[in-house]
Amino acid sequence: MTFPTPEQQVYIEASLGEYVYLRACPGSGKTEVVAAMIAKATREWQRSPSGIAVLTFCNSATDELKDRLHEHLGDALPHPHCVSTFDSFLLNHVVGNIATHLTGYQGRDGDYRIRLLDRGSNIYLTRTKICGRRISACKYDYDMETKRFVFTTGDLTEAELNAVKQSHEITTDLTETKRRFWSGGFATYRDIDMLALIALRDAAFNDYFEKVVRRFPVAIVDECQDLSAEQLSIVRQLAQRGMKFHFVGDLNQSIYGFRKSDPARVRKLLDELNFTEHALTANWRSGQAIVDLCSDLLLVARSTGNPGIEPLRPLLIQYQKCPSELTPKIAELTHGYQNVVIVARGHSTLQRFTHGGTPDLSPIEKLALSCVLIESRNLEEVRQALKTFAGWLASKLSFQISPGSLSRPTEVESKLEWRKFIFQCLKFLSGCGASNLELTWKEWAALTKRTIQALPDQPFVPHFIVPLLEGLREVSLSAPTGKGAEALAKQLLQGRQQPTANHRFATIHQVKGESHDATVLLSSLKAGSQGNWKDWLQDPLSEAARFAYVASSRPRHLLIWGVKALKPDERDRIADLGFEIVD
Repeated sequence: MTFPTPEQQVYIEASLGEYVYLRACPGSGKTEVVAAMIAKATREWQRSPSGIAVLTFCNSATDELKDRLHEHLGDALPHPHCVSTFDSFLLNHVVGNIATHLTGYQGRDGDYRIRLLDRGSNIYLTRTKICGRRISACKYDYDMETKRFVFTTGDLTEAELNAVKQSHEITTDLTETKRRFWSGGFATYRDIDMLALIALRDAAFNDYFEKVVRRFPVAIVDECQDLSAEQLSIVRQLAQRGMKFHFVGDLNQSIYGFRKSDPARVRKLLDELNFTEHALTANWRSGQAIVDLCSDLLLVARSTGNPGIEPLRPLLIQYQKCPSELTPKIAELTHGYQNVVIVARGHSTLQRFTHGGTPDLSPIEKLALSCVLIESRNLEEVRQALKTFAGWLASKLSFQISPGSLSRPTEVESKLEWRKFIFQCLKFLSGCGASNLELTWKEWAALTKRTIQALPDQPFVPHFIVPLLEGLREVSLSAPTGKGAEALAKQLLQGRQQPTANHRFATIHQVKGESHDATVLLSSLKAGSQGNWKDWLQDPLSEAARFAYVASSRPRHLLIWGVKALKPDERDRIADLGFEIVD
């Protein structure tokens, strides 16, 4: 590809004075095009101290865009422009400066910043019990569409809580608890959306928002299909005040229904504000056979694949009872590819693949596994070890957790410092013998208990983290019930598959935006949870179909679907999609 292509150049030249939607198919070079357009716009910008806000939806996307801009500009994006996540923009430039007026928070030692918490935190509980328990303000939000509070506890009671009739007493208590939470200086990311909407609908803040729009008269929103209902309302309100928006994305890759992202809502706003639409229709990532399959999944017009990549037919392989049966076949079919990712809708299917369908591990077994996996050569397993141990630590010590940051306590500001600390803890545990699979569970529990109790005194622990660890000095660990005399290996390695070094595991949400040499998409055992191939093919307008579209559009060369053994009529249906069925 010679950059930019004619259709890429059209967007690079697009006006910042009007609403523009860049519809970009997978592999179209979207990030490079957006970076080139922003670089050109900032060089020509003559409206300082006003600037352009470039907004993404995750830190990794922000970092990638900053890197591309650095390549185009030879330096970081200059002030007065900014690149940040949408959430951070709302917090820092929309809500932060008026937070004390919105929440009543009086600050702490002159610091009026709102502290964001994860749903794992457990403070500011309701005064009444719902389903027999008092609920933390971190674990629910108000849904404007249903006009109900929605609970996100992350445990087995979540569905039960959301089924409860919300009486006036319950609604009043939930509202008052949330307001106490805010006045204490805390919020969740969903709360920030709500606070922004409250302010935008209050005439008392009209002058303030005029200043916000003067500061950022233009906002470019990447992956616009990920905008929630509340965020779309915020965009609408800011647009009414004069802010111009460029939306960039692919509505066919909208897979965040759990946070109320809906492509129909985005399309409605595009039409309402009369966005000018440009399109990137050529897929430079994948061979033509993969591009055709992805188009057929959603019954949309076919795009052009990369003519320089051999159009290998997608392959379909089958298992009888458990996805782990596919390990040898996957190793055979992906031999020679350097970047191979095994993908599924959820972690349970990935766990069946790696553990051969063994039962879920108990918390103590997960802790032991994290001590073992820290020595793995597989990066994904090391990440899982860090996540598991950090979660155990936060649970054991009742941390108030910052969102999306490896269970980082709010008292620790540096994400890097916390990640480094968690890694050093696990290496210390491993070095003291906690990764020894030959130990019995009784031996392991005794050794690991002593080691964890000594953690606060280790020289690698930053001084500001030490006070948070005092509770570890009295920590107690015991062997899993009935397994004290068994070796760790019997449980932790039972049925465990050992992938080659170039294989990693990820959910569909985790691979969104990535490129692979080969992608293996695993179907769950049963239909009905958006993770089974039948769900993917049932309705081309469904989110399940978009899951398959996102995952199947990741590979450059080879796409493999792994499904439970097909019936004769199902084989015909799969073959008609363009798959070669490998028996």
